[in-house]
Amino acid sequence: LQPARAIKPIDRKSVHRICSGQVVLNLGTAVKELVENSLDAGATNIDIKLKDHGAELIEVSDNGGGVEEENFEGLTLKHYTSKIQDFSDLVHVETFGFRGEALSSLCALSDVTIFTCHKSAKVGTRLVFDHNGKITQKTPFPRQQGTTVNIQQLFYTLPVRHKEFQRNIKKEYAKMVQVLQAYCIVSKGVRINCTNQVGQGKKTSVISTTGSPTLKENIGAVFGQKQLQSLIPFVQLSPNEAVCEEYGLNCTDIPQNLYSKEMFAKMEIIGQFNLGFIIAKLNSDLFIIDQHATDEKYNFEMLQQHTVLQGQKLIAPQNLNLTAVNETVLIENLEIFRKNGFDFVINENAPVTQRVKLISLPTSKNWTFGPQDIDELIFMLSDCPGVMCRPSRVRQMFASRACRKSVMIGTALNVQEMRKLVTHMGEIEHPWNCPHGRPTMRHILSIDLISTE
Repeated sequence: LQPARAIKPIDRKSVHRICSGQVVLNLGTAVKELVENSLDAGATNIDIKLKDHGAELIEVSDNGGGVEEENFEGLTLKHYTSKIQDFSDLVHVETFGFRGEALSSLCALSDVTIFTCHKSAKVGTRLVFDHNGKITQKTPFPRQQGTTVNIQQLFYTLPVRHKEFQRNIKKEYAKMVQVLQAYCIVSKGVRINCTNQVGQGKKTSVISTTGSPTLKENIGAVFGQKQLQSLIPFVQLSPNEAVCEEYGLNCTDIPQNLYSKEMFAKMEIIGQFNLGFIIAKLNSDLFIIDQHATDEKYNFEMLQQHTVLQGQKLIAPQNLNLTAVNETVLIENLEIFRKNGFDFVINENAPVTQRVKLISLPTSKNWTFGPQDIDELIFMLSDCPGVMCRPSRVRQMFASRACRKSVMIGTALNVQEMRKLVTHMGEIEHPWNCPHGRPTMRHILSIDLISTE
């Protein structure tokens, strides 16, 4: 046995890196903290530039008040802030930030360079920081009033976290855009613009507002005028006693699923019941499996995974009136749309929200599809970018096809055929219900509970 190691304190440098990863959790947090700093500085113009969705570079520039030279040294040190001086000041905080942790954490996790020019300064300054937040270079730099924070290779000082960050960058990017949307809406009188550049390609606009003084106009800039027209004003009221009582009674814990897909490969086939059900045994448990529902779900998932729908060209390209964010989601996931039979022409030089035009729709016998199916796909891909998915009407079509080609009730099966159906259940993503929602199997009983007396 190895002797027990002595308990010793972690060195301060490692502690700083570990704790910094708890302040800046992801791309969205990094951008949020920098945008909040700009808003706290009184900026009316904020530009966010990303390279490779933020994996390579995050740069936030503003026209705020800038940083005075006497504050350069404390700018990126942990718990250094101009917002509060002691705990009692928390009562009067009117800014987004006040803890003095964000820039310090970003220094620990990446390479940070800051360009700033205070309103009282004649020339700007370029500041380069090490991972402890100390200034390593300080040189004059021409720029107008305001501050630019340049973050390169976020998380690269934590190799495992950095690898995970790069692997999931599109998902991180999608979540960051959702966070940025919120700030674009609530920041009245502030113009916010965000662009992304992949590799050496052209910069594409992600989101852009005009600095409108009203929330309503900001909503229109983010989500488009079409969505703005559908907004309904509402009044928020406190819930009455009946509502509180109703929801209080509905708070119940969901029981954990006791079954796993791995069990199907271990099941023993007992036989067929009533030409419609397979009786199977796992250890001391007996199960009844619906042969049609089981085969139907397997065929359905195979269609979901492998079918490429054919598209039919439109006579003329059709405008979709997408929001800036939805337009970006569509462009980032073009291959998934094409597998669903949709095709588009992308004009990178067109204004944001007008870059995409529909040129082809999927077609299949009596099924017709349209822009509502595109909206549904965008909604699903916003949460799971890059993951193959289908709109509900395509799933309905696949369910109909799967039903017709599956083993029917009333069909006699031998042991090999029953084994094949049961094995298939362990090979698909969701074996528990058929495409129409009917359960594929039920637990009958545990033999151990049957008395032998």
